[in-house]
Amino acid sequence: MAKTALYEYPAELREEFEATEDIHFRDGSRATAADVWHFMTEIGPKRYPFAYTQKKYAGSRLSRDIHLPSAIKNHYLLLTMNDRINKSRENGAPVIFVQGGQSVDPYYAAGGIALRPASVGLWARGRHEGLGLNEEAIRSRNQREKANHAISFEACQTAGYANIQEDDLPVDMVAPFTCLRCSDISYGVEAHRHGPNKAVKLMNIDYPMRHQADKPWAVEYFARNLRRLTSEIGKRAGREVTDDDLTKEIKLHNEGRRLAIDTAELWWSADLPPTNGVDRRALYQMGGMEIHGDPSASLTVLRESNAYIRERVKRGIKAEGVVDKPIRLFVCGSCVFPNDFRIEEAGAIIVGQDNHWSDISTLVAEEGDPYQNLAHAILSYPYEQSIEKRAEWTIEQLKKSRADGVLFLYQWGCNTQSAIARMLCDTIKRDSGIPTMIIEQHEGGSEQSEQLLNRVNAFIEML
Repeated sequence: MAKTALYEYPAELREEFEATEDIHFRDGSRATAADVWHFMTEIGPKRYPFAYTQKKYAGSRLSRDIHLPSAIKNHYLLLTMNDRINKSRENGAPVIFVQGGQSVDPYYAAGGIALRPASVGLWARGRHEGLGLNEEAIRSRNQREKANHAISFEACQTAGYANIQEDDLPVDMVAPFTCLRCSDISYGVEAHRHGPNKAVKLMNIDYPMRHQADKPWAVEYFARNLRRLTSEIGKRAGREVTDDDLTKEIKLHNEGRRLAIDTAELWWSADLPPTNGVDRRALYQMGGMEIHGDPSASLTVLRESNAYIRERVKRGIKAEGVVDKPIRLFVCGSCVFPNDFRIEEAGAIIVGQDNHWSDISTLVAEEGDPYQNLAHAILSYPYEQSIEKRAEWTIEQLKKSRADGVLFLYQWGCNTQSAIARMLCDTIKRDSGIPTMIIEQHEGGSEQSEQLLNRVNAFIEML
């Protein structure tokens, strides 16, 4: 059997890339651009060939935008997750599993590392070296199937429970904001009690629902939950957490949120898309400062990238592989995202997503009680409001991003998103006139079903 060809960065790019900024990490260490280049060209292909496999539609493939430093540095941070997190744990930082779509300020303020489901999956990948793309896909599916038996087939395995229970990841706590975005997060947390990994500590941070931001008792209640959270993490990290610690962390994360907002608005303003869809999403996710397990690293890359996007927009530089005037799609819903490469091949591009953008675009007040400020901001997430308010905010994002159509995607069995999809889309269509499509996706891996992709392509053709 012929050996699968692996992607190689052009050698002539080296000098240009090594002149870019260093990555600064939370522990005070740094990786120079030369360090990143060496890893991505010499070490990465040997340890993680799946990421370099030249399969046309592979969701995990490396970005081909070789003149955008963040495209290379983002993958460097993703591929070094296992090395960095193991080092941090050895230095006393507990790892806490959190929910997607939530801020992570209090976890880092208390000395921990917050990993959402996607990050837990990336960490798990890094513990298995030498796997090709198909081998990695099989490993991931096997872990998910084991967790369906070990925990419960009713607990949504997109949440990464499989890796915690069955992949021997040394996660110290499972402590997400429960009731946030999804119907079964609290159920999933409790389901861990029945799995084989009994060492992980479980903690529910209860999230009040229904007009919560307008109720003083709800803000106070959630603020107490946040204090309880930081206190527990602080004990495990061997430190006492002060209000100043949280205020400092809020300011750091607000810088990332502001940079993400500015970068997104720059991107949206361009006549020609300055990046492809994958790199656009990676940029705004850095503003949440939780995808890489190191907020300082994400922030340094985002700072540099903002200047690159500004220059590309100014000069009218278009991303490679994107048509001149693509159909602009906005995605709603949790835990499902269509394949960017297939969409761009069909003449479209994804310009935004309500999930995660809801928390990234919500700034936190920096004066006064930090727990009260953080609680009020979290309870104000547009994604968690009534259908009317969520639709109103979504329409604002559609106008800013100049979207031509809306895709609402959700996993089969997701009670929350499936229940509101039709009402939200009808409201958006009525009040904005923008066409919408709802698609339910079965729980699967990175290779999406042809049925989903065919329906998306048909929607693009209609638009």
